[in-house]
Amino acid sequence: MITPQEQLDIIIKKIKKSLLGKQQTTIRTLGKTFRGFESFDKNNRIDKDEFLIGLKQNGVVLTKFQTDFLLNYLDRNRDGSIDVAEFFYLIRGTPNENRLEVIVQAFKKFDKDNLGYIVADDFKGIFNAKNHPKVTRGELTEDQAYIELLQYFKEGNKSGRITLDEWKEYYAAVSADIELDDNFIILIKETWRLK
Repeated sequence: MITPQEQLDIIIKKIKKSLLGKQQTTIRTLGKTFRGFESFDKNNRIDKDEFLIGLKQNGVVLTKFQTDFLLNYLDRNRDGSIDVAEFFYLIRGTPNENRLEVIVQAFKKFDKDNLGYIVADDFKGIFNAKNHPKVTRGELTEDQAYIELLQYFKEGNKSGRITLDEWKEYYAAVSADIELDDNFIILIKETWRLK
């Protein structure tokens, strides 16, 4: 008999395989899809229907049992909405200490006044996409990677400000796509020209 935790692990593994198995679909694109839904609110929540639509639009196909199981797990307070941050934590986890350190270091490069936010316009002239995974795979040019980065942050954030939490969320998704710590750390350092 499969335990509930084992069942959840099977579903999460299936979702990850669906997302990472396609060149154009990643955990980040799923996040962009969710943020684009009308029900997405300040608390990182969307309704169940849009959650399922978002999965389907990104190539994730679950059985009815798996869908019901996942929705019941994610909607613990039974209000009909899904905590997107909790879902992403399930599928990608959090970056380890070494990765988190370089993520924060890159953020602080732009937050010199310790205001707690940065502005995407400050990236111009610094962002180096030469080793961006999509650039190295030939899916994007360096300019397209820069535009994609800016669009990612501007879509969910009308103020133009990027908080440390938003920065960490973005790079947690990048981290999930890169197996080795050293490769991830080198990528961040080269992207943001860190020492």
